[in-house]
Amino acid sequence: MYLHFDRNIAFLFLLGGGMYVFFLIIAMSITHSTTIIAYRFTETLAEEYSWKPQEAAAASFLKWSAIILLPIVGVLILMDPSLVIAGIGPLGMGLMAGMMGSQQAKQSNSRHEEWTWEKTEHIKVWRKRSIIALTYQWKPFSKNSYYRPRTHFIFCRTDELDERIQFFKEHFPDAEYEERKVNVL
Repeated sequence: MYLHFDRNIAFLFLLGGGMYVFFLIIAMSITHSTTIIAYRFTETLAEEYSWKPQEAAAASFLKWSAIILLPIVGVLILMDPSLVIAGIGPLGMGLMAGMMGSQQAKQSNSRHEEWTWEKTEHIKVWRKRSIIALTYQWKPFSKNSYYRPRTHFIFCRTDELDERIQFFKEHFPDAEYEERKVNVL
């Protein structure tokens, strides 16, 4: 008995495996996103500015894909002018890269928030995740609302956590302090 190796099965196996890896990378880029957060504290206000840097990576990928593919498509058009429709791909990718690099696209995925932090009543620290939770009483802007607790989360690097805790303890000597798990959701 001889083993018969069918080339179609091998091709389909490689094609399926390649598509699986491709879609896995796309799914991971959607679910595993990074957010950069910057904080600034003054005597009365705290500011939080956050943004996601994925647009820069996607714009760079589109730009270089267009640069590489455009000459290839140009050669194909010279060989067969009916393939001019194939030039839409690299041109479209180049246009998308240009649009993603615009200032409006960068601002659409950023967030800026200010809050008064001088009335913080409770400081909770979760050392395992390097999170500090500041809780204070807050009243929404509606007429019939009442004060309720509001919590802001400060995400720190592990090596800076003790320094940040000391900063908040100095500014809020009357605030209750505890170390335990913080519920972020």
